[in-house]
Amino acid sequence: MPSGTPAPALHYALLLFADFGHIAPTLGVTRELLRRGHRVTYVVDERFAAVVEETGARAVTYTSARGDFYRSADPTADQLAEDGYRLLVDTVHTVFPTAMEAFAADRPDVVLYDFETVAAGRVAARLLDAVPVQVCPSHAANESFSMRAQMWDADHPVMAEGAKVMIGFMGEHGIRLDEMARYGAEWDLRNLVFLPRAFQIEGDTFDDRFAFVGPTFSEPPADSARWTPPGDGRRVALVSLGTEAGDRAGFFRQCAQAFDPAGWHVVMTLGRDSDPAHLGPLPEHVEAHSWLPHPQVLPYADVFVCHAGMGSLMEALHYGTPVVALPRAHELALSAQQLERCGVGRALPRTGLTAPALAEAVAGLLADPGTPAALARMREAVRTAGGAVRAADLLETWAAGRHAVPAAG
Repeated sequence: MPSGTPAPALHYALLLFADFGHIAPTLGVTRELLRRGHRVTYVVDERFAAVVEETGARAVTYTSARGDFYRSADPTADQLAEDGYRLLVDTVHTVFPTAMEAFAADRPDVVLYDFETVAAGRVAARLLDAVPVQVCPSHAANESFSMRAQMWDADHPVMAEGAKVMIGFMGEHGIRLDEMARYGAEWDLRNLVFLPRAFQIEGDTFDDRFAFVGPTFSEPPADSARWTPPGDGRRVALVSLGTEAGDRAGFFRQCAQAFDPAGWHVVMTLGRDSDPAHLGPLPEHVEAHSWLPHPQVLPYADVFVCHAGMGSLMEALHYGTPVVALPRAHELALSAQQLERCGVGRALPRTGLTAPALAEAVAGLLADPGTPAALARMREAVRTAGGAVRAADLLETWAAGRHAVPAAG
Protein backbone atom coordinates (compact mmCIF):
# COMPACT_ATOMS: atom_id res chain seq x y z
CA MET A 1 0.00 0.00 0.00
CA PRO A 2 1.65 3.28 -1.07
CA SER A 3 2.77 5.76 1.54
CA GLY A 4 0.05 8.29 2.30
CA THR A 5 -2.85 5.98 1.32
CA PRO A 6 -5.22 5.53 4.28
CA ALA A 7 -5.18 2.00 5.65
CA PRO A 8 -7.41 0.28 8.20
CA ALA A 9 -6.07 0.61 11.73
CA LEU A 10 -4.19 -2.58 12.55
CA HIS A 11 -2.49 -4.10 15.57
CA TYR A 12 1.18 -5.05 15.19
CA ALA A 13 2.92 -7.28 17.75
CA LEU A 14 6.70 -7.63 18.11
CA LEU A 15 8.43 -10.54 19.85
CA LEU A 16 12.15 -9.74 19.82
CA PHE A 17 15.35 -10.99 21.39
CA ALA A 18 16.22 -9.24 24.65
CA ASP A 19 18.99 -7.07 23.25
CA PHE A 20 18.97 -3.36 22.44
CA GLY A 21 20.54 -4.06 19.04
CA HIS A 22 17.51 -6.18 18.12
CA ILE A 23 14.92 -3.74 19.45
CA ALA A 24 16.39 -0.43 18.28
CA PRO A 25 16.04 -1.08 14.49
CA THR A 26 12.28 -1.54 14.91
CA LEU A 27 11.62 1.67 16.85
CA GLY A 28 11.56 3.88 13.76
CA VAL A 29 9.07 1.53 12.09
CA THR A 30 6.94 1.60 15.24
CA ARG A 31 6.86 5.39 15.25
CA GLU A 32 5.80 5.40 11.61
CA LEU A 33 3.05 2.81 12.22
CA LEU A 34 1.74 4.76 15.18
CA ARG A 35 1.80 7.96 13.12
CA ARG A 36 -0.46 6.21 10.61
CA GLY A 37 -2.98 5.33 13.33
CA HIS A 38 -2.01 1.71 13.99
CA ARG A 39 -1.37 0.12 17.37
CA VAL A 40 1.90 -1.55 18.32
CA THR A 41 2.60 -3.94 21.20
CA TYR A 42 6.03 -5.31 22.15
CA VAL A 43 6.53 -8.45 24.19
CA VAL A 44 9.84 -7.36 25.64
CA ASP A 45 12.28 -7.90 28.46
CA GLU A 46 11.47 -5.52 31.31
CA ARG A 47 14.83 -3.75 30.84
CA PHE A 48 13.64 -2.38 27.49
CA ALA A 49 10.11 -1.35 28.47
CA ALA A 50 10.98 2.33 28.77
CA VAL A 51 12.60 2.64 25.34
CA VAL A 52 9.57 0.93 23.77
CA GLU A 53 7.04 3.06 25.63
CA GLU A 54 8.86 6.25 24.63
CA THR A 55 7.66 5.61 21.07
CA GLY A 56 4.03 5.41 22.20
CA ALA A 57 3.86 1.63 21.85
CA ARG A 58 2.61 -0.72 24.57
CA ALA A 59 5.13 -2.92 26.38
CA VAL A 60 4.15 -6.34 27.73
CA THR A 61 7.11 -7.36 29.87
CA TYR A 62 8.80 -10.49 31.13
CA THR A 63 12.18 -11.24 32.70
CA SER A 64 14.58 -12.74 30.19
CA ALA A 65 17.05 -15.54 30.91
CA ARG A 66 19.50 -13.85 28.55
CA GLY A 67 21.99 -12.98 31.29
CA ASP A 68 25.49 -12.28 29.96
CA PHE A 69 24.91 -13.57 26.44
CA TYR A 70 27.04 -11.57 23.94
CA ARG A 71 29.32 -10.19 26.65
CA SER A 72 32.01 -12.85 26.40
CA ALA A 73 34.77 -11.68 24.08
CA ASP A 74 35.68 -15.11 22.71
CA PRO A 75 32.95 -17.68 23.43
CA THR A 76 33.76 -21.32 22.86
CA ALA A 77 31.60 -23.59 20.70
CA ASP A 78 30.21 -25.12 23.90
CA GLN A 79 29.28 -21.69 25.28
CA LEU A 80 27.59 -20.68 22.04
CA ALA A 81 25.57 -23.88 21.91
CA GLU A 82 24.56 -23.65 25.57
CA ASP A 83 23.59 -19.99 25.22
CA GLY A 84 21.54 -20.74 22.13
CA TYR A 85 19.76 -23.61 23.87
CA ARG A 86 19.00 -21.51 26.94
CA LEU A 87 17.56 -18.73 24.81
CA LEU A 88 15.43 -21.17 22.82
CA VAL A 89 13.97 -22.58 26.02
CA ASP A 90 13.34 -19.04 27.24
CA THR A 91 11.39 -18.13 24.11
CA VAL A 92 9.08 -21.15 24.28
CA HIS A 93 8.63 -21.28 28.07
CA THR A 94 8.50 -17.54 28.85
CA VAL A 95 8.12 -15.31 25.78
CA PHE A 96 5.47 -17.41 24.05
CA PRO A 97 3.06 -17.83 27.00
CA THR A 98 3.49 -14.16 27.91
CA ALA A 99 2.51 -13.21 24.36
CA MET A 100 -0.44 -15.58 24.18
CA GLU A 101 -1.84 -14.31 27.45
CA ALA A 102 -1.44 -10.69 26.37
CA PHE A 103 -3.08 -11.26 22.99
CA ALA A 104 -5.86 -13.64 24.04
CA ALA A 105 -8.44 -10.83 23.98
CA ASP A 106 -6.53 -8.43 21.72
CA ARG A 107 -5.40 -10.34 18.66
CA PRO A 108 -2.68 -8.73 16.51
CA ASP A 109 -3.00 -8.61 12.74
CA VAL A 110 0.76 -8.98 12.20
CA VAL A 111 3.42 -10.66 14.37
CA LEU A 112 7.02 -9.57 13.87
CA TYR A 113 9.81 -11.69 15.29
CA ASP A 114 13.55 -12.08 14.76
CA PHE A 115 16.23 -14.73 14.34
CA GLU A 116 16.27 -15.52 18.05
CA THR A 117 12.48 -15.71 18.55
CA VAL A 118 11.54 -17.84 15.54
CA ALA A 119 9.74 -20.54 17.50
CA ALA A 120 7.65 -18.22 19.66
CA GLY A 121 6.90 -15.77 16.85
CA ARG A 122 5.85 -18.23 14.17
CA VAL A 123 3.72 -20.41 16.42
CA ALA A 124 2.07 -17.36 17.98
CA ALA A 125 1.28 -15.97 14.53
CA ARG A 126 -0.30 -19.26 13.51
CA LEU A 127 -2.44 -19.62 16.61
CA LEU A 128 -3.49 -15.96 16.50
CA ASP A 129 -4.18 -16.09 12.74
CA ALA A 130 -1.78 -13.19 12.22
CA VAL A 131 0.61 -12.45 9.36
CA PRO A 132 4.15 -13.55 10.37
CA VAL A 133 7.04 -11.26 9.42
CA GLN A 134 10.66 -11.97 10.24
CA VAL A 135 12.77 -8.92 10.98
CA CYS A 136 16.53 -9.05 10.53
CA PRO A 137 18.58 -6.60 12.61
CA SER A 138 21.68 -8.13 11.06
CA HIS A 139 22.36 -10.17 7.92
CA ALA A 140 19.45 -12.20 6.60
CA ALA A 141 19.72 -15.88 5.71
CA ASN A 142 18.47 -17.78 2.68
CA GLU A 143 19.22 -20.96 0.76
CA SER A 144 22.70 -19.67 -0.11
CA PHE A 145 23.80 -18.07 3.15
CA SER A 146 23.13 -19.42 6.63
CA MET A 147 23.62 -17.30 9.75
CA ARG A 148 22.79 -20.34 11.85
CA ALA A 149 25.68 -22.31 10.33
CA GLN A 150 28.02 -19.40 10.98
CA MET A 151 27.10 -19.17 14.65
CA TRP A 152 26.43 -22.74 15.77
CA ASP A 153 27.94 -26.14 15.05
CA ALA A 154 25.09 -28.26 13.73
CA ASP A 155 26.75 -31.43 15.07
CA HIS A 156 27.07 -30.16 18.63
CA PRO A 157 25.04 -32.42 20.99
CA VAL A 158 23.30 -29.42 22.54
CA MET A 159 21.89 -28.56 19.11
CA ALA A 160 20.16 -31.94 19.03
CA GLU A 161 18.59 -31.11 22.38
CA GLY A 162 17.41 -27.81 20.94
CA ALA A 163 15.83 -29.62 17.99
CA LYS A 164 13.90 -31.80 20.44
CA VAL A 165 12.60 -28.70 22.21
CA MET A 166 11.48 -27.21 18.89
CA ILE A 167 9.78 -30.41 17.71
CA GLY A 168 8.02 -30.86 21.03
CA PHE A 169 6.88 -27.24 21.16
CA MET A 170 5.54 -27.21 17.63
CA GLY A 171 3.83 -30.56 18.00
CA GLU A 172 2.18 -29.40 21.22
CA HIS A 173 0.59 -26.57 19.26
CA GLY A 174 -0.71 -28.58 16.33
CA ILE A 175 2.09 -28.25 13.79
CA ARG A 176 2.45 -31.48 11.84
CA LEU A 177 5.77 -33.18 11.20
CA ASP A 178 5.59 -32.36 7.50
CA GLU A 179 5.22 -28.66 8.35
CA MET A 180 8.03 -28.41 10.86
CA ALA A 181 10.83 -27.77 8.37
CA ARG A 182 9.05 -24.62 7.20
CA TYR A 183 8.48 -23.46 10.77
CA GLY A 184 12.12 -24.06 11.64
CA ALA A 185 13.63 -22.36 8.56
CA GLU A 186 15.95 -19.38 8.95
CA TRP A 187 13.69 -17.11 6.90
CA ASP A 188 9.99 -16.57 6.29
CA LEU A 189 7.88 -15.63 3.27
CA ARG A 190 8.08 -12.00 4.43
CA ASN A 191 11.35 -10.60 5.77
CA LEU A 192 12.27 -7.03 6.70
CA VAL A 193 16.05 -6.55 6.65
CA PHE A 194 17.41 -3.42 8.35
CA LEU A 195 20.38 -2.94 6.04
CA PRO A 196 20.71 -2.22 2.31
CA ARG A 197 21.14 -5.10 -0.10
CA ALA A 198 24.61 -3.71 -0.90
CA PHE A 199 25.78 -4.58 2.62
CA GLN A 200 24.06 -7.97 2.84
CA ILE A 201 26.43 -10.93 2.64
CA GLU A 202 25.76 -12.63 -0.74
CA GLY A 203 23.10 -9.98 -1.32
CA ASP A 204 22.58 -10.87 -5.00
CA THR A 205 21.19 -14.28 -4.00
CA PHE A 206 18.19 -12.85 -2.13
CA ASP A 207 14.81 -12.69 -3.87
CA ASP A 208 11.56 -10.79 -3.34
CA ARG A 209 10.84 -12.49 -0.03
CA PHE A 210 13.40 -10.08 1.45
CA ALA A 211 12.89 -6.33 1.73
CA PHE A 212 16.19 -4.56 2.35
CA VAL A 213 14.80 -1.37 3.91
CA GLY A 214 18.01 -0.20 5.56
CA PRO A 215 18.22 1.50 8.94
CA THR A 216 15.17 3.28 10.34
CA PHE A 217 16.67 5.81 12.75
CA SER A 218 15.99 9.53 12.42
CA GLU A 219 18.61 12.24 12.21
CA PRO A 220 18.60 14.60 15.22
CA PRO A 221 16.22 17.56 14.80
CA ALA A 222 17.97 20.73 13.71
CA ASP A 223 16.95 22.57 16.89
CA SER A 224 17.90 19.78 19.32
CA ALA A 225 20.83 19.86 21.73
CA ARG A 226 23.83 18.64 19.77
CA TRP A 227 27.42 17.67 20.35
CA THR A 228 29.80 20.05 18.63
CA PRO A 229 33.39 19.41 17.52
CA PRO A 230 36.29 21.21 19.22
CA GLY A 231 36.77 23.65 16.33
CA ASP A 232 40.56 23.59 16.36
CA GLY A 233 41.06 21.66 13.13
CA ARG A 234 41.84 18.30 14.72
CA ARG A 235 40.26 15.14 13.30
CA VAL A 236 37.48 13.51 15.32
CA ALA A 237 37.40 9.82 16.27
CA LEU A 238 34.27 8.26 17.74
CA VAL A 239 34.87 5.13 19.84
CA SER A 240 32.18 2.78 21.15
CA LEU A 241 31.51 -0.87 21.92
CA GLY A 242 27.74 -0.53 21.91
CA THR A 243 25.08 0.36 24.41
CA GLU A 244 25.80 -2.26 27.05
CA ALA A 245 28.37 -1.70 29.76
CA GLY A 246 31.04 -4.21 30.64
CA ASP A 247 34.63 -4.50 31.77
CA ARG A 248 36.10 -2.45 28.95
CA ALA A 249 38.30 0.09 30.69
CA GLY A 250 41.49 -1.40 29.24
CA PHE A 251 40.10 -1.22 25.70
CA PHE A 252 39.12 2.42 25.98
CA ARG A 253 42.48 3.37 27.48
CA GLN A 254 44.18 1.69 24.52
CA CYS A 255 42.04 3.76 22.16
CA ALA A 256 43.04 6.92 23.98
CA GLN A 257 46.68 6.01 23.39
CA ALA A 258 46.12 5.17 19.71
CA PHE A 259 45.18 8.70 18.69
CA ASP A 260 47.84 11.41 18.69
CA PRO A 261 46.56 14.37 20.77
CA ALA A 262 48.15 16.81 18.34
CA GLY A 263 45.95 15.64 15.49
CA TRP A 264 42.90 14.00 17.04
CA HIS A 265 39.98 14.66 19.36
CA VAL A 266 38.44 11.41 20.67
CA VAL A 267 34.81 10.96 21.76
CA MET A 268 34.03 7.76 23.67
CA THR A 269 30.63 6.29 24.52
CA LEU A 270 31.15 3.61 27.15
CA GLY A 271 27.75 1.96 27.57
CA ARG A 272 24.44 3.05 29.05
CA ASP A 273 25.13 1.59 32.51
CA SER A 274 28.77 2.65 32.70
CA ASP A 275 30.51 5.36 34.70
CA PRO A 276 33.26 7.34 32.93
CA ALA A 277 34.97 7.80 36.28
CA HIS A 278 35.92 4.12 36.19
CA LEU A 279 38.34 4.84 33.35
CA GLY A 280 40.45 6.99 35.62
CA PRO A 281 42.18 10.14 34.37
CA LEU A 282 41.99 10.60 30.60
CA PRO A 283 44.21 12.68 28.32
CA GLU A 284 42.91 16.14 27.48
CA HIS A 285 42.12 15.16 23.88
CA VAL A 286 39.62 12.50 25.04
CA GLU A 287 36.05 12.98 26.28
CA ALA A 288 34.09 10.04 27.70
CA HIS A 289 30.32 9.70 28.05
CA SER A 290 28.16 6.95 29.45
CA TRP A 291 26.15 7.45 26.29
CA LEU A 292 25.75 10.02 23.55
CA PRO A 293 23.60 9.47 20.43
CA HIS A 294 26.09 8.66 17.69
CA PRO A 295 24.23 10.65 14.99
CA GLN A 296 25.24 13.75 16.93
CA VAL A 297 28.94 12.97 16.43
CA LEU A 298 29.14 11.01 13.17
CA PRO A 299 28.61 13.98 10.82
CA TYR A 300 31.89 15.36 12.20
CA ALA A 301 33.78 12.08 12.70
CA ASP A 302 36.69 11.07 10.48
CA VAL A 303 36.60 7.49 11.77
CA PHE A 304 34.39 5.31 13.95
CA VAL A 305 36.02 2.58 16.05
CA CYS A 306 33.34 0.11 17.15
CA HIS A 307 32.36 -3.50 17.79
CA ALA A 308 30.65 -3.98 14.38
CA GLY A 309 27.11 -4.04 15.72
CA MET A 310 24.79 -3.52 12.78
CA GLY A 311 23.09 -0.49 14.31
CA SER A 312 26.43 1.23 14.76
CA LEU A 313 27.55 0.31 11.24
CA MET A 314 24.37 1.58 9.61
CA GLU A 315 24.61 4.87 11.46
CA ALA A 316 28.24 5.27 10.37
CA LEU A 317 27.53 4.41 6.74
CA HIS A 318 24.50 6.73 6.68
CA TYR A 319 26.93 9.58 7.31
CA GLY A 320 29.74 8.20 5.15
CA THR A 321 32.06 7.63 8.11
CA PRO A 322 34.71 4.90 7.69
CA VAL A 323 34.85 2.19 10.35
CA VAL A 324 37.57 0.25 12.12
CA ALA A 325 35.74 -2.76 13.53
CA LEU A 326 36.78 -4.76 16.59
CA PRO A 327 34.18 -7.55 16.70
CA ARG A 328 33.61 -9.35 19.96
CA ALA A 329 31.96 -12.51 18.78
CA HIS A 330 29.15 -14.16 16.86
CA GLU A 331 27.87 -12.47 13.69
CA LEU A 332 29.81 -9.28 14.44
CA ALA A 333 32.91 -10.77 12.82
CA LEU A 334 30.93 -11.39 9.63
CA SER A 335 29.90 -7.75 9.50
CA ALA A 336 33.48 -6.65 10.09
CA GLN A 337 34.61 -8.77 7.15
CA GLN A 338 31.83 -7.28 5.02
CA LEU A 339 33.12 -3.79 5.79
CA GLU A 340 36.42 -4.77 4.23
CA ARG A 341 34.77 -6.39 1.19
CA CYS A 342 32.79 -3.21 0.59
CA GLY A 343 35.89 -1.03 1.00
CA VAL A 344 34.44 1.07 3.83
CA GLY A 345 36.36 -0.23 6.83
CA ARG A 346 39.02 -2.39 8.41
CA ALA A 347 38.67 -5.31 10.83
CA LEU A 348 40.97 -6.04 13.76
CA PRO A 349 40.74 -8.79 16.37
CA ARG A 350 39.91 -7.62 19.87
CA THR A 351 42.20 -10.26 21.35
CA GLY A 352 45.76 -8.95 21.52
CA LEU A 353 44.80 -5.48 20.37
CA THR A 354 47.48 -2.82 20.84
CA ALA A 355 47.32 0.96 20.48
CA PRO A 356 49.92 0.95 17.65
CA ALA A 357 47.94 -1.68 15.73
CA LEU A 358 44.76 0.38 16.02
CA ALA A 359 46.60 3.56 14.97
CA GLU A 360 48.04 1.75 11.95
CA ALA A 361 44.59 0.45 10.90
CA VAL A 362 43.07 3.92 11.14
CA ALA A 363 45.90 5.49 9.16
CA GLY A 364 45.72 2.83 6.45
CA LEU A 365 41.97 3.17 6.08
CA LEU A 366 42.07 6.94 5.77
CA ALA A 367 44.99 6.85 3.34
CA ASP A 368 43.39 4.26 1.04
CA PRO A 369 42.48 6.10 -2.19
CA GLY A 370 39.47 3.83 -2.71
CA THR A 371 37.83 4.61 0.61
CA PRO A 372 35.99 7.87 -0.30
CA ALA A 373 34.29 6.42 -3.38
CA ALA A 374 33.32 3.22 -1.56
CA LEU A 375 31.85 5.27 1.28
CA ALA A 376 29.88 7.42 -1.16
CA ARG A 377 28.38 4.33 -2.79
CA MET A 378 27.40 2.77 0.51
CA ARG A 379 26.06 6.06 1.86
CA GLU A 380 23.77 6.28 -1.16
CA ALA A 381 22.65 2.67 -0.72
CA VAL A 382 21.79 3.23 2.95
CA ARG A 383 19.96 6.50 2.36
CA THR A 384 17.86 5.22 -0.56
CA ALA A 385 16.83 1.85 0.91
CA GLY A 386 13.52 3.26 2.16
CA GLY A 387 13.85 3.09 5.94
CA ALA A 388 10.86 3.26 8.25
CA VAL A 389 8.43 4.61 5.65
CA ARG A 390 9.10 1.77 3.21
CA ALA A 391 8.97 -0.79 6.03
CA ALA A 392 5.57 0.50 7.17
CA ASP A 393 4.30 0.52 3.57
CA LEU A 394 5.28 -3.13 3.21
CA LEU A 395 3.74 -4.15 6.52
CA GLU A 396 0.44 -2.57 5.50
CA THR A 397 0.61 -4.26 2.10
CA TRP A 398 1.43 -7.66 3.59
CA ALA A 399 -1.41 -7.33 6.11
CA ALA A 400 -3.88 -6.37 3.38
CA GLY A 401 -2.81 -9.22 1.10
CA ARG A 402 -2.21 -11.79 3.82
CA HIS A 403 -2.89 -14.77 1.56
CA ALA A 404 -0.88 -13.51 -1.41
CA VAL A 405 2.74 -14.32 -2.15
CA PRO A 406 4.59 -11.16 -1.03
CA ALA A 407 6.77 -9.03 -3.28
CA ALA A 408 9.39 -6.96 -1.48
CA GLY A 409 12.53 -6.36 -3.55
